[in-house]
Amino acid sequence: MKITWYGTATIGIDDGTTKLLFDPFVRMNKRIETTPVEGFAGFDAVFVTHGHLDHIYSLPALAEADTRVPFYCTETPKKTLVGRGLPAERIHTIRPDDVIRVGAFTVRVRRFRHIVFDPIYILSVVPKCVVMFPRLFWQAYMNYKMPEGGEIVAYEIEAEDKKIFLTGSFREYPGEVYPKDVDLFILANGGSVFVPEKVKGFIDKYTPKRILVDHFDNAFPPVTRTVSVKRLQKTVVGNHPEIEFIVPEVCKPMEL
Repeated sequence: MKITWYGTATIGIDDGTTKLLFDPFVRMNKRIETTPVEGFAGFDAVFVTHGHLDHIYSLPALAEADTRVPFYCTETPKKTLVGRGLPAERIHTIRPDDVIRVGAFTVRVRRFRHIVFDPIYILSVVPKCVVMFPRLFWQAYMNYKMPEGGEIVAYEIEAEDKKIFLTGSFREYPGEVYPKDVDLFILANGGSVFVPEKVKGFIDKYTPKRILVDHFDNAFPPVTRTVSVKRLQKTVVGNHPEIEFIVPEVCKPMEL
């Protein structure tokens, strides 16, 4: 099985027969490598974790580039996407605890929550926001038009006797139980400098074998910046040296 990070929270999973794509987003920063929307064509299914700009903005264009791929998301992003021209019949509405089968993959929907943006992170992007105010205004408008509506999900993915747990943001849902000892935990690291502290208890409890970190890139300035993963890596490896910590290279497949 191959795992590919395409930037931001975009992940492709390929078992050699079936290919799944999660949160495809064409990064809006010309200074970093990005994948054009046509590069996301050819997958067998597209899954969405929530309805924010950097998780669904590219989907209408992807639907035009690939006229057969189905989309899976909760009700709020579905309404947004239909409003932006994506045909409703191509969108499958999902709910927590649903189980979807695509090829040899089994995908279970789990309740999750969005990370809370911390003041340090917010203040760190203020200077860029002042300089790039016209773009900031557009992004603020698009964020208003693309709410998450409290509908954040994570995915438990199984195939080839492998189990993956994937998040598009990081905050546990109260009372929800997540899979233990997964082969790969795909951890979104955006929006806060305190992810190491927030994720420590989760890792202690669920002990994944590997962690692949994503969503740490400067994907759509000025409201984003590159978030260092060094402290997170130190926290994980220091407490759990048995866990393999993976910082992926964009568009470079890794074997699971």
